[in-house]
Amino acid sequence: MPVSHGEGGGALNPSQYNRYIPLEKGEYILYNALSGAILMVDQDTKDSIDIQEKRNRLPHEIVNHFKENGLIVESDEDELLLIRNKYYMRCYDPLLLAFFVAPTTRCNLSCGYCWLKAPTGKKGVPPMSVPTLKNVLCFMKKRASDLNVTDLRTTFCGGEPLIAKTIVLHMLRDLSQWSEEHSVSLVSGFHTNCTLFDQPFIDELHRYYINSVRTTVDGPQQVHDNYRYYRNGKGTYEDVISNIGLLVDEGIKVIVQYNINRHYGRAPELFDDLIERGLQNITVDCHRLYDPSSAVLEVKNAYGGLEEGVIIPQSEFTPPFKEVNEAKNYIYDWAFTKGFKLHPPKLGSLTPCNGALNYHYVIDPLGDVYKCSVSMLLKFMQVGHIHKDGNFEQYPLFYEWMDSDPTYIRECQKCDLLPSCGGGCILARKLAQRPFLCEVSPFCGEEYIERYLRQKYPEEFKSAKID
Repeated sequence: MPVSHGEGGGALNPSQYNRYIPLEKGEYILYNALSGAILMVDQDTKDSIDIQEKRNRLPHEIVNHFKENGLIVESDEDELLLIRNKYYMRCYDPLLLAFFVAPTTRCNLSCGYCWLKAPTGKKGVPPMSVPTLKNVLCFMKKRASDLNVTDLRTTFCGGEPLIAKTIVLHMLRDLSQWSEEHSVSLVSGFHTNCTLFDQPFIDELHRYYINSVRTTVDGPQQVHDNYRYYRNGKGTYEDVISNIGLLVDEGIKVIVQYNINRHYGRAPELFDDLIERGLQNITVDCHRLYDPSSAVLEVKNAYGGLEEGVIIPQSEFTPPFKEVNEAKNYIYDWAFTKGFKLHPPKLGSLTPCNGALNYHYVIDPLGDVYKCSVSMLLKFMQVGHIHKDGNFEQYPLFYEWMDSDPTYIRECQKCDLLPSCGGGCILARKLAQRPFLCEVSPFCGEEYIERYLRQKYPEEFKSAKID
């Protein structure tokens, strides 16, 4: 008679969210999209998890190990309810408080695909005023104090935040002093085009803890300069790469966001140039461009919602949706081959992005608040406003946005990638009027998981495990 290992004497089942990536010689990468566990297993171990007869004969210590990693579960355990519980715990975790602050939405560049730039002849939104700055700082400190956080995470974005260096440094000084007085760690970062760094400004930044600087590169110089250029038409590549080198030399972590455009096939040229300049000690991330003229139509077409006869225009900048995964894998494969750092796989994150978190705020120069930095200045996407003395008014959209739990979506309930996808980008879902959106998901892909493991554990690859 089979031996039962369940807590109450019941049977054990393999988790719905186990996934196997086959390797050579009958070995597999086993990862669980819910727990985030990644193990290297052979055929016998795989069978011990998947076949009940073998599973029931496992020693207790092995069973406990599998259970701790979420690979096997009690037969009466509803994993969907577990996901739902963890989803809400993450969404409303006060320790995940974070602010993205745009001191200005103005920019010194005039990138062809940018939707934030003001139309020709118009000034656009003014930089953050002194009264608004005071209100924003009050709001940030109130939230941190009320939630009793240990870290005050602040990322400066834009526009180009370094156009407003005075405002940035004022905020850093103010928040640093408050954090020190309240035993809170100030953790700061930048999303920047990386053209305006200089030594005096970096020297000022060394007074504070700068977690990372994220900047954008669109490919080798010819491609990058064709997309990302100053207002006078001059390309920015040399200035960006030079400043990346300056930051790396100063010990500041740099994340290069490679924009996936139509010329992604030239990625190796960029990586070769970075290596030649001694800039291999950086992390590479991928981000696809979205062309408003075609993106929404492509989504509707993918789900059968496009009206007959409507022609999807070919984007000048972006590859079609169906090519994005191929492009992403191509770029990551070359980044890995050339020895650049990759982010750990985001498994079991439960939410599609930080915008799903209740205590995640994107603040524009007027004190208007959004959940997503991409939606900034889209007035119909405002979720609130910061008033005098830091009083925060939440708009109805705030609650509508937070009501995006994918565990209630029928298609997501059946998907074994749900815990690492979260239903896809909330902003894209709203713009496309879709309950879920697989095409805009944070799931990195199985090829990425294998690459990351090979990079992190080159010698121990066959016995690697990531908790």
